[in-house]
Amino acid sequence: MITEAHLNFFKNKKILITGNTGFVGSNLSIVLSLLGSKVVGFSKKKKYKGYLSNHKNFKKKIKTIYGDINKINLFENDLKKFNPQIVVHLASQPVVKDSYSHTRETYKTNILGTIELLETIKKIKSVKQIIIFTSDKVYQNIKGKYLNENSKIGGLDPYSASKSSQDIIANSYKSSFFKKNKNLIIIRAGNIIGGGDFEFSRIVPELFLSLFNNKTLVLRNPFAIRPWQHIFDVVYAIVLIIFNSYQKIQTKTIIYNIGPNRSSNIKVIKLVKNIKERINKFNFIKNKKVLFSETKILKLSNQLIKKKIKWKPSINVSKTIDLTIDWYEKFYQNPFKVYEFTIKQIKFFFKI
Repeated sequence: MITEAHLNFFKNKKILITGNTGFVGSNLSIVLSLLGSKVVGFSKKKKYKGYLSNHKNFKKKIKTIYGDINKINLFENDLKKFNPQIVVHLASQPVVKDSYSHTRETYKTNILGTIELLETIKKIKSVKQIIIFTSDKVYQNIKGKYLNENSKIGGLDPYSASKSSQDIIANSYKSSFFKKNKNLIIIRAGNIIGGGDFEFSRIVPELFLSLFNNKTLVLRNPFAIRPWQHIFDVVYAIVLIIFNSYQKIQTKTIIYNIGPNRSSNIKVIKLVKNIKERINKFNFIKNKKVLFSETKILKLSNQLIKKKIKWKPSINVSKTIDLTIDWYEKFYQNPFKVYEFTIKQIKFFFKI
């Protein structure tokens, strides 16, 4: 999977990752570090100790500048000293539910935070590639059709609207400021699951928390259809996008969906039942009261990334569930050893 060409390319590459303490960011940081890159993160510190980024070995391997993305300009000199060649922007308020209770914070972080980052990058000449990680929820999602990169954007709930705005703003910066000197790539990924996620309003972390605390899981939106995919497939897609898009500056924004195979577009309740079949130790109920509006059906087309980058999902729903169960069981048995277990999972998948 990882070739000699990949290792040669990533060796000593200087990569800045905003939001590197989160679920996607920590996994991506570990993988790029294993590939030989010099990774620096810029992020808020996660309060929950379970995050990989709070493990002592992560802190040894990955330098993190702790700060608010809205104030990244205050760290301009530190970033210039690092001289990053590639920037991956993951810092965000990532939860739909929280966007209703913390609406102002969601808009400030996801919109203004992106502007502050891009304004700072303007002043760092070493940066040749910027990856903006938005969301599959940027799309208007008309009638539950498969959504490709040309589908209309315009999310309605606060989170989706903030990510739609982020998408538009990033494209504007490419057209206005980075047309000739920096590649800008927008990634819209589906629902990502796997080891290391502790946003407990999401279904998988909440499920395992309920399981190990012997509580009943409440399904918020059981019949919603989502494009489920494992974190390793998503990280591998990011690795290939960076690798394939670095050499030549494109005049237009590059946009990719990262979505699973069609068989992985399933209902929340089916995902939960599939997990229950394997561990059969928890109970769940369907919430009858809708607390806030969410998109009912999300299906992402992955045809463009398959064609251009030669990436395809390699972990189906069944294998995704197995890997995820293994990780959380290991964590709740012995959280101090879960980092080493994560490294083993990563090395096996990526064949490093």
